Amino acid sequence: MNNKEYSKLLIICLVGASLFVASCKKYLDKSPDMQLTTPEVAQDLRAILDYNDLMNGYYPVYGAIASDDYYMTDDVYNALSSTACQGYYIWGLNGEPTDWTQDWFLNYKRIFYVNVVLDNIDRVSLNGATKEYLDAIKGEALFYRGYTHFLQSQIYSLPYNPATASSTPGVPLRLTSDVNTESTRPDLQTEFKSIINDLKTAVPLLPENGSGKLRPTRPAAYAALANVYLVMQQYEDAGKMADAALSLDDSLLDYNSIEAHLQVPIPLFNREVIWQADLAYNEIFPTSKSKVPDSFFAMYQANDLRKQIFFDTTGDQIVFKGYYNGQYAGTSIYFAGLAVDELYLVKAESAARMGDLVGSSNALNKLAASRFDKSDFTPFSFSEQKSAIAAVMDMRRKELCFRGLWRWIDIRRLSQIPGEEITLQRTLLGKTYILKPGDLHFAFLMPQDVIDNSKMEQNKR
Repeated sequence: MNNKEYSKLLIICLVGASLFVASCKKYLDKSPDMQLTTPEVAQDLRAILDYNDLMNGYYPVYGAIASDDYYMTDDVYNALSSTACQGYYIWGLNGEPTDWTQDWFLNYKRIFYVNVVLDNIDRVSLNGATKEYLDAIKGEALFYRGYTHFLQSQIYSLPYNPATASSTPGVPLRLTSDVNTESTRPDLQTEFKSIINDLKTAVPLLPENGSGKLRPTRPAAYAALANVYLVMQQYEDAGKMADAALSLDDSLLDYNSIEAHLQVPIPLFNREVIWQADLAYNEIFPTSKSKVPDSFFAMYQANDLRKQIFFDTTGDQIVFKGYYNGQYAGTSIYFAGLAVDELYLVKAESAARMGDLVGSSNALNKLAASRFDKSDFTPFSFSEQKSAIAAVMDMRRKELCFRGLWRWIDIRRLSQIPGEEITLQRTLLGKTYILKPGDLHFAFLMPQDVIDNSKMEQNKR
């Protein structure tokens, strides 16, 4: 059996965790040869991780649907066939979806696959492979497991608050491929400790540079850690991880050299991309349906090159075109990977929140110099902390729009910082929906089938 055949056989067993024990056992019972389900050589494990459709796709999308990067008109909303998309658009305030196929199942399916790799990493034959080859496989699997758990926590758990994390339920933490192991919900503090452990353990195992953008590298693990620490409000650690990643990869696109008039101005696998991944498909995000609010577009200054590169204003309404996964421009699938520009923003924010105004302005200027017209750019300089934080967050808002879950994650984490809370509001079919800081709807309901077939507690309402 070759690697491709093995990967296909493994894919047949659609198992996300112990929540799908019955279906998996049924498949295993019917298997004519149990060896077909057991990796034997290092190349079998590589085949699993190179299943790019899952490892680099289907990342959680419901938070992006719930963000304020865009809006839909009433007629577009009414025409949606997905009740889940309709529900997440207004945060479940008018009937809550408990969809299990996308954000839940496909992401726990990824975790299951990487747990298969990790559970077999010490027993497979090298089959001519080097120790470095096997180390990279282990590092990638740990990266996928840690980062996927982190993103799941941003959908199905309440925002991380250092004061309450030890008593706030997290998401099911799956650390084994044994489907008989019961799923439970640890507290967020325990969850994030496991996430950090996975990502830190991955760092020395991963290569500094990869042969492409699809496999995670050491800078990707550092970048993931930087974002995890930012959510935890551990700004010193966030800054250190951003620095560690930038020491290995600090490449930025110069927007002065991008042809803004193009419908796909930013190329796929561009130099800023550290690790390529995509959000899951959804019905809302094609540019024929999702529109950019005028008030958001107006935030960009005339000398900000992103105003023309990110947005198309040729029609009656403004639409986004600044996709970092170029081949999907105009579609429902947004970039969900990790990129260098994010790191400068993490570095700038962390420095500002710790009172290092010079460090903050230096990091922000490094990014801003590549985003503004070089003939009309005045570098940032801060004299007090409040203005530094405000400038960084303004830059972050404009830079990371329509980029994975970052806007939703920012709204959630800022709701835990007094004075920086964001209240979301949508008017739909004549009714106004408001999501206030502290609302329990910041944690979407877990799939009801999962609750019914486990001992886990549903999110409170």
